[in-house]
Amino acid sequence: MIEEMPNPTRQGPRLIIYAIVMAVITGFGYIAAVLAVISDVPAAISSSQPLLEIYYQATRSKAGSICLMLFPLLSFVLCAIDDMATSARIAYALARDGGMPFNRHFERVSPTVGAPVAGLLWCFAWDIVLGLIFLGSTSAFNAIISAAVVCFTVTYAIPPGINMLRGRCMLPENRSFKLSNTVGYFCNAASVAWTLLTTVLFVWPPTRPVDAVNMNYCVVAFGVIVVIAGSNWILSARKSYQPPALELVHGHQMALVDVDQLADKAATGEMEQSSQEKIK
Repeated sequence: MIEEMPNPTRQGPRLIIYAIVMAVITGFGYIAAVLAVISDVPAAISSSQPLLEIYYQATRSKAGSICLMLFPLLSFVLCAIDDMATSARIAYALARDGGMPFNRHFERVSPTVGAPVAGLLWCFAWDIVLGLIFLGSTSAFNAIISAAVVCFTVTYAIPPGINMLRGRCMLPENRSFKLSNTVGYFCNAASVAWTLLTTVLFVWPPTRPVDAVNMNYCVVAFGVIVVIAGSNWILSARKSYQPPALELVHGHQMALVDVDQLADKAATGEMEQSSQEKIK
């Protein structure tokens, strides 16, 4: 969705940083409050609904606990809507660039609702599949969710990793959001190190000795995802995938940084003035 906002190269990094700062502030306050009101840690750990048990320990009221539980439930609903919209847009963007099978169907945008309906239905179908898997086996569901988190973090770590290996020389000097080399290297290294740490933790077995019952099947689910993605690339995507490029009215391709500069000039009236001078 970031490509639909004005000045994406300037506003995108800012929004990401703002979201992280807000999450740290609100998350720290919430976690500190939850930890402060726990009176029976073993009961909370052994409960099937730990958060509800913590609320009950804090309020000593079933009605109060249920009312407090409505707030995270409402947050889950809003996050589910946001995740559905994001996933559908990702499917649409990947199909538009030729990276998905049957991309002609997924790249269509409904003129009625103005949304990629095929992508929405695709994501909705996978949500149903995950729900059925959860009803059948919680271990399989947890393995898939853990593998999805690992896939996310690995994809997040690839750009900063390549950026460090190339000496941060691939970034344009006139970019709107710019960090010093010291801060940039630190952020890139921290991202890669955090990815390595979380990947190990997510695939690590919970107990020892490891057997077929208590094994962490996240690594199996991650391997299946890698095989599916690799097969898609080998069989079709490597022939049809084209990286996104922005084409202007006159047919010239430009980087988003240059487009941002043009937008700034248009906002200040410089483009209009220069065009009038050319006419004269």
